[in-house]
Amino acid sequence: MALVNCIESELNEVKSQIAKETQFKSSSLEELLEYEMNGLDRHLFPAIVLTIGKITEDNREVNISLASIFQYVFLAHSIHRLVDKEDVKASTRQYSVLIGDFLFGQTFYKICDESLYKYAWEFVKVIETINEGVIMRWRLKDKTMSAKDYSIIISKERAALTRLAGRLAAKVAGLKEPYQQRIEDFCYSIGMAWAAWEENIYTSIVHEYLINAKRYLDELKDSLPIRPLQEFFYFFCQGINQDIKGEELLLNIK
Repeated sequence: MALVNCIESELNEVKSQIAKETQFKSSSLEELLEYEMNGLDRHLFPAIVLTIGKITEDNREVNISLASIFQYVFLAHSIHRLVDKEDVKASTRQYSVLIGDFLFGQTFYKICDESLYKYAWEFVKVIETINEGVIMRWRLKDKTMSAKDYSIIISKERAALTRLAGRLAAKVAGLKEPYQQRIEDFCYSIGMAWAAWEENIYTSIVHEYLINAKRYLDELKDSLPIRPLQEFFYFFCQGINQDIKGEELLLNIK
């Protein structure tokens, strides 16, 4: 899966920054955990922040820091979830709690260190929301989960974070409030489609939110230079095995 061309150098900087900040004396993060990441796991959160930043080309260094912060939150939550998996080694289960907590610590260290402190409370709240989704999922683990309940869970666990990424990136980019709201809605739709595709439980949710995301882009295209966001959307659709032809989404949900 190709990276988003317009932000390739920035994505590489985020990758290098995270590798440096999560390098332990004897091992890297990936060596400590049996945690396989696909292209979306590695790049989607940084790509959200960086493509929105490309709209105005402002605050490059702040965008790179913000991109790594969102990746830390996503990774911390994903690694903590390894505790519940039955097919992981005991060592991985043990390390997952410690490493997840370490990554949350990195999140707040960078918020303070990178002049993003004014957004700290928003990260506190979104982590609270993510945990609400985790608790709701746990309470329903032995029950048949309705589409409504599942939508609420992934809206908290994943889409709340993509929504915040869109909102803060738009603020850092200096976009006006109406544009911030549309970008926030676009990113929320991406989060919903991504989570539903990943678990392959209610595939109708993937279709619904991809259509919503496309609509929000269409509403922005006459007002903002959104080519970076269009490239991001294409990258995302490739990542979840969807094809885009012209104005049509051809949904090949597997």
